[in-house]
Amino acid sequence: MKKFIALLTIFIIIISCIIFTRVVVSNITLTEDELAFMKARPVIRLGVDPKFVPFEFIDNNGEYKGIVADYLSLVSEKTGLQFEVVKFLTWPETYEMALSGDVDALSAIGKTEEREEYFLFSKPYYYFKRVIVTRDTDTEISDIDDLEGFSVAVQRNSSHHSYLLTYPQINLSLYDSVEAALVAVATGEEKAFIGNLTTTNYLIRSHGMTNLRFVSFEAEKDQAIYFAVRKDLPELVHIFDKAMDSITDNEKIAINNKWIELDTDVDYGPVIRILAIVGSLIAIVLGVSFFWIVRLKEEVRQRKKIQLNLEKAKSEADEANQLKSSFLARMSHEIRTPLNAITGMSYLLKKTEVSLSQRMYIVTIEQAAKNMLSIINDILDFSKIEAGKVELEITSFNMDQVIHNVVNIISYKIEEQRINFRLNKDSRLPNWFFGDSKRIEQVLLNILNNAVKFTRAGEVLLDIGLVSKENDKYHLSFTVKDTGIGMSEEQIENLFKPFIQGDSSINRRFGGSGLGLSIVKNIVDLMGGQIEIHSKLGEGSTFIIYLKLNIDEKKENIYKNTIKERSDLVSSVNKEIVPAKHDKTYHVLLAEDNKTNQFIVKTLLQQAGIEPVIANDGKEAVELYMEYKENIDLILMDLHMPVINGYVASEKIRKISENVPIVAMTADVISSVREKCEKSGINHYISKPFKPDHFISTINSILSKRHDTKDEDISILDQTSGLKNMGNNLALYKQVINEYFKENKDIPDKLATAIYEKRYKEAAQMVHKIRSSSGSIGANKLYDTALALQEALDEEKESEIIQLQASFTTLLKRMLENIKEFIK
Repeated sequence: MKKFIALLTIFIIIISCIIFTRVVVSNITLTEDELAFMKARPVIRLGVDPKFVPFEFIDNNGEYKGIVADYLSLVSEKTGLQFEVVKFLTWPETYEMALSGDVDALSAIGKTEEREEYFLFSKPYYYFKRVIVTRDTDTEISDIDDLEGFSVAVQRNSSHHSYLLTYPQINLSLYDSVEAALVAVATGEEKAFIGNLTTTNYLIRSHGMTNLRFVSFEAEKDQAIYFAVRKDLPELVHIFDKAMDSITDNEKIAINNKWIELDTDVDYGPVIRILAIVGSLIAIVLGVSFFWIVRLKEEVRQRKKIQLNLEKAKSEADEANQLKSSFLARMSHEIRTPLNAITGMSYLLKKTEVSLSQRMYIVTIEQAAKNMLSIINDILDFSKIEAGKVELEITSFNMDQVIHNVVNIISYKIEEQRINFRLNKDSRLPNWFFGDSKRIEQVLLNILNNAVKFTRAGEVLLDIGLVSKENDKYHLSFTVKDTGIGMSEEQIENLFKPFIQGDSSINRRFGGSGLGLSIVKNIVDLMGGQIEIHSKLGEGSTFIIYLKLNIDEKKENIYKNTIKERSDLVSSVNKEIVPAKHDKTYHVLLAEDNKTNQFIVKTLLQQAGIEPVIANDGKEAVELYMEYKENIDLILMDLHMPVINGYVASEKIRKISENVPIVAMTADVISSVREKCEKSGINHYISKPFKPDHFISTINSILSKRHDTKDEDISILDQTSGLKNMGNNLALYKQVINEYFKENKDIPDKLATAIYEKRYKEAAQMVHKIRSSSGSIGANKLYDTALALQEALDEEKESEIIQLQASFTTLLKRMLENIKEFIK
């Protein structure tokens, strides 16, 4: 039994020796694989940095020296490995050889993530401190962040190079050696150098660079030096680590003291030569600089003089432009006011019994007034374009409506000229687009007016065609063709120049400012379009306008579902406009201090079956509205009146009532007036001088909408249905709707806030609560709208939410008003 145990023990030992064969070489335990590696590759081809003093360098005799060289000498003694040093290369060249596999190992290198892709690294065997080196005069540098924006020297392909790449704000200057980088800092070529303390200190002392100082990194950790080998030689890393571990502390201290404490005699010769060269260069630079400074000072003085003159000229131009704008606005107002009286009185006079000759005089007066107004409008438009103040208002619009408006306006001129008019529209064109419909109308009206004006016989054609289509963008052509007097090539060249017409006789024969087509050209350019002109003298003219417009898919789809024949479009050419008579008497408060205008508007309202209430100033208008507010359906407000102007009067009236329509009547047409009107609570705007038919049409439209809204309010709360739901218990019904009012009076504001902040879930809960109770009290329309809004909120359909919220809020507010009235 004992023999068996002994044999078993011997067997286990033998097996262990086979599996874990270890050989001790000079107190270093190496595996069989490591021994086999050294046998197969006894000489290691080593790449070194020839100027990495004192760690490693090649001296003047071509010998490999330094701290690392002494370490490797001990490694050779302990392992038997021999190192063949690749000499006479710069560090970047050596590093490139290592990347290509032409050397087996690099003796002293920092470890980075990038380098780990190419090399295997030993354990760190030497630590050093990374520092900043600057001239001793650069005391503002105290940390690495202070180097942002400056040029900093660093050795190419060193670990410090990789480190500084993480600071993109620092401009790097790459040098092949630390020595060259330090010289650049000492001579002022570079702001600073970043490297290791040991090498830097050694070179500064040995080269006598006494004007340099060190700046340490407060947050920087110590850096390490590694032995790096090709990735296909892992055994070499293990051998090196084991050899380095076997080196005693005393041996390491001795090597360190040998190089770090080295007291080298300083050779000041190179430094003196460098300083002499630098001094000479500085003297030359100072001389040249002095010459250029004197010259530049003179140039600066001249430029300042020119700049002052330019600023003065700009100030004078701005002042002149401001005066021009003020003059045009004032002129417009002063001319429009009497023009309104002329057109109004002419219209009223034409309604009376007059002789044929008198009627001809009236027509002449009307035509002269229209021509004058057209010229004023052209001048104002051109002034805005010239000042760059024309902005496009991109909204969804109906193309048929635009064409209808244009044809409607020119119809009376076509009838006067007794010419034919034809309209064609490509059936492939959709009807709803995004764009500035008012500007498109203005462009078409200008060109059509010219076509009609210059065509004494024959016809005028308006053709709207489709040129091409790209996704939701349509390329449209608007063609206006006439059989009029035509133009020569010379006239076409000057056609778009302001204040210039085809020839000098045109103004005498046909009138006009000569601005219309210049305005058209500027507006078309603003819309990104083009204009083509084809014309011959005596054969007529053709104008083609090309515009690219985006389709409004949503409204177009709705339009297609509800499309119907539009026979009224062309027939409107011969349609007579007649002021509407209403089935009830409306009362309009007229606030106007000008007696002539007051008489005209009063007469026009009475002819349309509307009862006017006259106020001679703003104060009287407010007082009359307070007295008759239950009966006043609309307010016509002149803006410039004594005692209280129209703006203040409107603000006071708005405090009394939020609903009554207020229509401004003014000769001011500048955009700032419209903005001021809106801030004062004015809903609508009629520009003087106005066409009587257009004036009455506008008033009728506003009153009809207000009447329709009142009728709609009545149907919002179905009291019969609500009472039925409460068992016809009136007391209970009143109690329920009273609670409904208290609970929901703040909902419109809360809901608007929740939707604006995209808290759709919370908004949906509010709407659900109202929907549940609205059906019970008989608010069926509000119930249906709430249901649709809740579904849109649940599915977060933003476009539907915005539209439904507006309808829901309007219905809820009217509902709450109805409940208030019902409770009273």
